[in-house]
Amino acid sequence: MQHTRWTDIHCHILPGVDDGSDDMDETMIMAAQAEKEGTSCIAATFHAGVDLLDARLYRPLIDDLNRRFQEKGIGVTLVPGAEVVAGFMPDNLADFAINGSRYLLVEFPSSHLPRVAVPILRAYRDRGFHPIIAHPERNPSIIRDPNRLFEMVEETGSLVQVTADSVAGTFGREIASCARYLLKKRAVDIMASDAHDHDYRTPGMEAGVKAASKIIGRENALRLVRENPLAVVTDCPWETRAPVDAQAF
Repeated sequence: MQHTRWTDIHCHILPGVDDGSDDMDETMIMAAQAEKEGTSCIAATFHAGVDLLDARLYRPLIDDLNRRFQEKGIGVTLVPGAEVVAGFMPDNLADFAINGSRYLLVEFPSSHLPRVAVPILRAYRDRGFHPIIAHPERNPSIIRDPNRLFEMVEETGSLVQVTADSVAGTFGREIASCARYLLKKRAVDIMASDAHDHDYRTPGMEAGVKAASKIIGRENALRLVRENPLAVVTDCPWETRAPVDAQAF
């Protein structure tokens, strides 16, 4: 299948950093998998919270990985990023944004959506950031009542990122149903891999794009992995979106 370059803003590809890639070998396999399915730019997100206050520690690792990819002929470029625990507010919060942009990937607890979710997102907005809510389709509170997500987006202007495997059905019927409902309601801005390894939670997004295409059409589905995430990594205002530039990465 012919691909136009895709951008993945949520991927735990850094080796030995969190619960993602275990080692350099796995990272190289993940990068090759991503390229095979059409991804050319990956935000190397890691779980960020109070136990890590200097995101710049991983910049040399990202540079090293990009050199390794180039040496191996893997056409993927990594950019810095993080998956920030909701409520994490260090003074250097800008270091955790995606590729030096004002876009911040925010993860709420996997068990529930806290009552202070809206104030947290507003606090990020007040500090000049544009929050992206990570994988809400996997949150039990939103699965039970998707209107909670719609209200959060309405009140805070936050963006929504769903996981490709959620749409494809990898995580089960309940999560797939929620993800597909959010797509039908046009509540999804970005689809990403949230990859952690090379055999179960992989960087491949084609299955998710195919499933999404049945709901919102192929071009709209591709926009979730092409123009929209590219706007994030290039720090474009969301209202204007970003044209796909083959020379961007």
